[in-house]
Amino acid sequence: MVKLAFSVDNHFDVNHIDAQVAVAKIAGYLLANHYQVYVNAGDSFNDFTMTLWFYQQLQAAVGNAVTIRYLAGNHDLVKNVSYQTAQSAVSPLYLHEKALAVPGTDTVIIGNNGWYDYSLAPAALQASGADFAQWKRAYWIDSAIDQPVSDQERMARVLATTQQALGAAAGRRVIYVTHFVPTPLLMAYSPAHPRWQMATGLMGSRHLGELLERFEVADVVFGHLHHRDRPVVANHTTYHHQPMGYGLRRLTEWRSDDWFAEWQSTLVTLQA
Repeated sequence: MVKLAFSVDNHFDVNHIDAQVAVAKIAGYLLANHYQVYVNAGDSFNDFTMTLWFYQQLQAAVGNAVTIRYLAGNHDLVKNVSYQTAQSAVSPLYLHEKALAVPGTDTVIIGNNGWYDYSLAPAALQASGADFAQWKRAYWIDSAIDQPVSDQERMARVLATTQQALGAAAGRRVIYVTHFVPTPLLMAYSPAHPRWQMATGLMGSRHLGELLERFEVADVVFGHLHHRDRPVVANHTTYHHQPMGYGLRRLTEWRSDDWFAEWQSTLVTLQA
């Protein structure tokens, strides 16, 4: 059996966590607990180059004992990266639109940053695509992300490349890792808060979950919502959502004041 670890929404810079200390602590934990693969599903830094640097340092710290991979969430994409670069093979560690076969097993880990197409917003909102796009430009951090295509076009690429990867992995056990939300099952709606209702359109895409379930993907790991949930099963697919989130005085989502305890408690462990 191969031990696999997944984490998401660490937000090291926003949480004022020393990056070198984080590398040392995470590397030590992975090695001491005999993990062989570690995948981070995005939102590590508000800077794409810092995120790349961090996982390069982590891979160097664990050597050949642990395979490190990472994705970019929306926060990673707000600085120092173009759309073209984000969609390219920036590093062997960057799992976006790639698959990692776990040696000695029938398991394949498929990675994709993901995106959104407004399909997770409640129908009662009656907002158009133009409404969501305008709201995003006015109020959402993602307005800073370089993007020469529409949100729907970007999400269509996610669906197309995911379907290709799933087809290539036919007959094998698939673990799919993404940053954005692929299912409405774990969404929370609040009609009394219209700003949040608009934001739900920018959380992900229900069409991704439908695709993953149609291919009977075994496990899906994602983040972005910043609330922690028990695994949810739908049509033979298990969804794992355990983001570390923010531990700030003005906004705390932690259950302690120790970031490393929060990282450990939100680590998703699977076997291959």
